[in-house]
Amino acid sequence: MKEAARLRGWTISDVGPSFWIAAERASVTSRTLDIGEVVLIGETVAGSATLDGRIDNIDDACLDLTRKVWGRYVAVFLTREGRLSGVFRDPSGAIDCVVSRRGSAWLIASDTPDWLVDGHEHSGLSWGAVANVLRDPITLSTADLLQGWKTVYPGALHLPDGRNRTVWSPVQAARRSTSIATDDLRETVDEAVAGLTRRRSSLLVEVSGGLDSAIMAASLRASVFEGQVLWLNTHGPYPESDERAYATAVADALGVQLTILSRSARDLANGLALEHPRSFRPSLNRLDAAYDALQAELCEAYGVEGVLTGKGGDVAFLQTATSSILADELRDRGWAALLGRTAPVLARRMRRSAWRNMRVAIASARRPREYSPSANALLHPDIRGAESLPHPWLVDMDGVGPGKRQQIVGFASNLGLHSPSRRSERAELLHPALSQPVMEVVLATPSYGLTRGGHDRLLAREAFADRLPQALVHRRSKAELGGYYGRVVAANIDRLRPHLLEGHLARQGLIDRDQVEAALQVEHLIWQGGYLELMMLALVESWTKAWLR
Repeated sequence: MKEAARLRGWTISDVGPSFWIAAERASVTSRTLDIGEVVLIGETVAGSATLDGRIDNIDDACLDLTRKVWGRYVAVFLTREGRLSGVFRDPSGAIDCVVSRRGSAWLIASDTPDWLVDGHEHSGLSWGAVANVLRDPITLSTADLLQGWKTVYPGALHLPDGRNRTVWSPVQAARRSTSIATDDLRETVDEAVAGLTRRRSSLLVEVSGGLDSAIMAASLRASVFEGQVLWLNTHGPYPESDERAYATAVADALGVQLTILSRSARDLANGLALEHPRSFRPSLNRLDAAYDALQAELCEAYGVEGVLTGKGGDVAFLQTATSSILADELRDRGWAALLGRTAPVLARRMRRSAWRNMRVAIASARRPREYSPSANALLHPDIRGAESLPHPWLVDMDGVGPGKRQQIVGFASNLGLHSPSRRSERAELLHPALSQPVMEVVLATPSYGLTRGGHDRLLAREAFADRLPQALVHRRSKAELGGYYGRVVAANIDRLRPHLLEGHLARQGLIDRDQVEAALQVEHLIWQGGYLELMMLALVESWTKAWLR
């Protein structure tokens, strides 16, 4: 296996007499601690202090890592004798990590190259885990979908006995509850952008026309990045997917040249790919296949090493209007919160009375609801009604208000944005809004602080107002791509029918064939929607076929 990896161009690093690492586009560094050796695989950004080598236990060593280093990495801990003592995955989850043990041999991997999969006994799919993902797609990033392989979830330490132990979690960050000023938020985002891009010589920067991508583009422009940059805007053939006016305004404000590419109606048929490579889990980044292919071609043509996005910003900076924001303020400020501006602001945004918002907020402040995934009518009733295993980040949320709980759910859902795709084969996907420093800062800031009393991402707008066009700063609408994805499904109905109705999910009894067949009608898509559920089923089906073909 080691020689096979070397022959395929992977960089081999020997760590001790019986431990080796094969890396592709990832650095490998090691540091000596009192407890043994820590090997960091990936990219790290060091803070002002260095790791404490005198720490005498692995849990404190992982905690020290989260306080002094951040980035995109997996840490492997070895004892002084060279044996594995634990594997830690950084809180951002940017690099996947699964562990398999066969006797005395350990395999720790982030991907499934042929030299690894073909040389390792494959025990089959875990259909129970697949069913759980279909019930609750948020669990996709942490599910153990292949038998014999166990996922190390972000912020967790995996021990040799097979247990995952939480070291860092969004709940811990949220419980700190310390507000942040606009200057501090801008500085944190600037540092995250600079840290993720500093090792690249060429970037593709998404300028969608939305606030979040504009913030990241402005932070890059304000940094000392000296490499080549392709500032990119893509738009579809329909008004709801055309943001050129705002994207151009952003480019003008930043003083950069914007490259605008059009996606035609003919691209709809290519927007849904029904093939999937073998990987540890289905990749959400492959859902929009046409966009994925387009960026992959650009990365190849321009030698791009990183794609900078604003994805996750709607969660980090709080875009959604919800009465839970008022509930959080009630928990912290008491009844005085009802006399402030949050209730009327949310009433305008949600288009319902302030009194109704107050009633809902009071109830949820007293007893925050536990997270429960939305029911998927396309699943078999036995699967749909079964109890789901929650995402590890969504357990033990006592003491956290309903608004913060929703934000944590959003961060857990966005872990799927790190998944591999055609463009990630050519360049790293960089999401500063989902980096550890940004997550920690915004989670600790109350929801009503991030929204300045219920407004759409108002703290972030104020923090970057002097860098962005005023038309964007004051804009309250947002592009809606739901209609575009609906058209993608409609253009692929004839391909989806056999793919789903005659596929492995149907054979395993995981889907309701009658409901799926009814949903695969243009009239149903127009009046009732459900296209995102269909796209998710198609993605999982494609992934299962990759392993079972």
